[in-house]
Amino acid sequence: MNWNDPAVVEWFKQAWPGPLVRSSGWLFPFGEAMHFIGLCLLFGSLIFVDLRLMGFFKELPVKATLTLVPYAVLGLLINMASGWLFFTSAPGSYLENPAFILKMFLVLLASLNAVAFTIWEHRKVSLLGPGETAPRSAQILAGSSLFLWLFVLLLGRWLPIFTIGTN
Repeated sequence: MNWNDPAVVEWFKQAWPGPLVRSSGWLFPFGEAMHFIGLCLLFGSLIFVDLRLMGFFKELPVKATLTLVPYAVLGLLINMASGWLFFTSAPGSYLENPAFILKMFLVLLASLNAVAFTIWEHRKVSLLGPGETAPRSAQILAGSSLFLWLFVLLLGRWLPIFTIGTN
């Protein structure tokens, strides 16, 4: 599928809530505020979980930091909804933006990293008490998570720099 095909771009452009966003003066700024709140929930929660798994804050039981994961998931869902709002408002400008394409690829990788952690490590690390070190595999997944989400954040800030055109 050619994502830059005019028919594909037009389909995304007509998808909800694109027309509504383009006709509203307040919906896009509202989406930006929601995206920031989602980012704060996502990254603000994961930074504690990932750093603890990497060996920082060892006085905390891992199980206590894992209670923040639902907030990270809520943040991701808010960002997905507000991101869809942005995307449908001007799909052509996003689909031709290399920062956006890389950002979406890294969001996918970070999400797969989270699934891998949930499947293989979550149960093991939730039993760790204060002062205990997470297994190397959990440390690698946590470091990857932190790196990927930081890079996603950076690419989000770079989107306007790499905007090639508009639709």
